[in-house]
Amino acid sequence: METINQSELFDETDKIILNILQVNFPVSKRPFLEIAAQTGVSENEVMERIVNLKKKRVIRQISAIFDSHNIGYKSTLAALRVKEENIDNAASVLNSHKGVSHNYLRNNSFNIWFTITLPSGTSLEEEIKSLAGAAKADSYLMLPTIKLFKIGVNFDMTGEDNSSFKFFSHDDFKSDDEIRVSDFEKGLIRELQKDLEITREPFKNSSEVLNISQGELIGAINKFIAEKKMRRFACVLYHQKAGFSYNIMGIWKSKTGDVEKNGRLMSAVKEVSHCYQRPIYPGLWEYNIFTMIHSKSKEDALRVMKDISNLTGIKDYDSLESVKEFKKVRVKYYV
Repeated sequence: METINQSELFDETDKIILNILQVNFPVSKRPFLEIAAQTGVSENEVMERIVNLKKKRVIRQISAIFDSHNIGYKSTLAALRVKEENIDNAASVLNSHKGVSHNYLRNNSFNIWFTITLPSGTSLEEEIKSLAGAAKADSYLMLPTIKLFKIGVNFDMTGEDNSSFKFFSHDDFKSDDEIRVSDFEKGLIRELQKDLEITREPFKNSSEVLNISQGELIGAINKFIAEKKMRRFACVLYHQKAGFSYNIMGIWKSKTGDVEKNGRLMSAVKEVSHCYQRPIYPGLWEYNIFTMIHSKSKEDALRVMKDISNLTGIKDYDSLESVKEFKKVRVKYYV
């Protein structure tokens, strides 16, 4: 793995800016001016630093982060069991699907893991079954979220924020019959999922495309957040460049009656960015809690796994490593 010297990529002021961009991005007419006031540098310097961090591939994108369910989409994690000689074909099949955003080879008998997002009205199960056939999979697992305990990949760059991962709980999900997305909102989603322009008034062009004022656009963004259609407006980092080069999927066999308790205990661990309850398939797959752990090394990640085991009392667990990344893209909605 490439060794990256973070001191050559960003300094202390950059770290403060990166924390603000991830967690508290100001949704306003002049957001970079507000960030400047928090950091003690000029608005121009804030913008220059952000552009530089993008050029160095520390910042991946700055945009709206939507909740796919609450804007009329559905998604699931899925896994295929594929013979070694069919892995390349399976990866190609999955990568070509526009709804597949993440696709990895992992160290398990179910060796290909992917996430797929589709518009409501389509069948996830039928789509996964079709993909499994085209991929020549021996078997497959469909692992939708039963309960979401935690989600939010925010990396504390300064080392001063012990709550660097923010919560977005299952209680924020709307029921299917509550979900309404107007044509205007679809246009808003199309604009807000684009990478933000680094200008003094970065929302100006989007407001002109939507034929509304910047004030109306900012109001619409805040309404989206209040209605849980959008989690936040924030930047996404390239993990390795940010110093969190290792991640691992922890899978846990919890007693059914302890899932709620254990899910909440796991969610309290700051290195855990995602925590879900997922279904089991007796005799085939019996891990019912999934955690994503981000750390600076494999040793750190395995230490966190052991700490979680001690915290919950769960001794039957496993760590799924990414052997190879086939695909990692942002989902594009209503395009």
